[in-house]
Amino acid sequence: PAQPSEKKKGQPAARRAKAAQRPAADTTNTTNNNTGRKKKNKNNLIITKTRFINSYNNTMLTLVIKTTKKTGVMSVGVGSSRGFHSSARKSNWDLMDFKAGGRSSESGITATVFGCTGFLGKQVVNNIGKIGSRVVVPYRGDGMEARPLKMMGDLGQIIAVPIDVRDQDSIDKAVSKSNVVINCIGNTMETRNFSFRNTYVDTNKAIIDACNKAGVQRYINVSAVNASLDSESPWLQANAEADLLVHSEFPDATTIKVTRMFGAMDKFINQFAGLANQSPVTPLINNGEQRVQPIYVNDVAEAITAAMLKPEAVGQTYYLGGPETLVLKDLINDLQENMYIRTHNVIPVPMKAARLFGYGLQSLRMVLPPFSIITEDDYIQMQYDNVVPNVAGGVLGIQDLLEHEPKKLSGPVLEQLAHIHRGERGPEVTSSKGRRTWDEVKI
Repeated sequence: PAQPSEKKKGQPAARRAKAAQRPAADTTNTTNNNTGRKKKNKNNLIITKTRFINSYNNTMLTLVIKTTKKTGVMSVGVGSSRGFHSSARKSNWDLMDFKAGGRSSESGITATVFGCTGFLGKQVVNNIGKIGSRVVVPYRGDGMEARPLKMMGDLGQIIAVPIDVRDQDSIDKAVSKSNVVINCIGNTMETRNFSFRNTYVDTNKAIIDACNKAGVQRYINVSAVNASLDSESPWLQANAEADLLVHSEFPDATTIKVTRMFGAMDKFINQFAGLANQSPVTPLINNGEQRVQPIYVNDVAEAITAAMLKPEAVGQTYYLGGPETLVLKDLINDLQENMYIRTHNVIPVPMKAARLFGYGLQSLRMVLPPFSIITEDDYIQMQYDNVVPNVAGGVLGIQDLLEHEPKKLSGPVLEQLAHIHRGERGPEVTSSKGRRTWDEVKI
């Protein structure tokens, strides 16, 4: 054993004697080579560290594998200069069964989500980021809307890329590093720059061309349950034309057809709630007897993530709807009760009058709050029931993607969505839920 060369100041004599009797370190089990570095401690735990370069953003990463002779691989993780990124316990040597363990893990998926700043796209980015995937978020404008998305993944995992949907080179760049592409792009009214056909057909064509160039493995497109070429609605016609284009140009694509979605900042519940605050009447065609099957937006995002991970979803079409079917008029009445509006202002109107009313609101979109606008095309779509087809007939539904029951639009959920809108106020309010004073009402 090595003897202490000099007396350290302030060290007790007993500690110096104990240090003198300590054996020298054993370095026989430590190897260094070009492929990795191994360390073995007294507990027979071997730690292998291999450094490599992440070619996407040119960062140095370290693959750490902890093994023992008896149990095999104990944990696997990827680290960097910022610290350890993931850890998952294993009991055998099969690394192919390794599953991601949160936002700081590595799932091996790089997904590009078009429409990432929209109502559904934000939830999709969040759910994909939960499993440790790298997400490319294309954005238009100055990128301020895409900035909050960086919080949905680990540092460096959410990559914002500027695009122009009419510039093929920018779309090619956005999908060049991805193995999954999800298209959530959509709009509810036409503008002078983008018609419905520009938004759905032309954009899908440009994205699919980029996917075929980059060799993307999975493509998922979001559509509508009522999409049909025979529909009077230009919005539904454009969605149907886009569906045919997607399956002809990318046969392995997965199509997700959804009913009306609800959630924070939606354009369904907030649409009727905003109109109830801005207008003394809510015109509905067919006396509001249409059936609707609204679905929670996060359930749709979870279903899209599940379809991305399921091999059996390749080339399939899924119809997603909520767990309950409601009558539109009854839904609006319940909404207004939750807003504490004394008099229900739902009135039946003929189709021509409803379309004229919607056209007038659409013309005033620069003046009115965005949530209070029901467009002419919205009234055209109200002619049809917004429900999924009969699942018993072999149609794939949300039950084939989710393991839990979707959330219902009733009770506390409806109250939560309606409480941000203020209805008519007075000393007290009477509704089917009973008589309450305004002091008891929490807004």
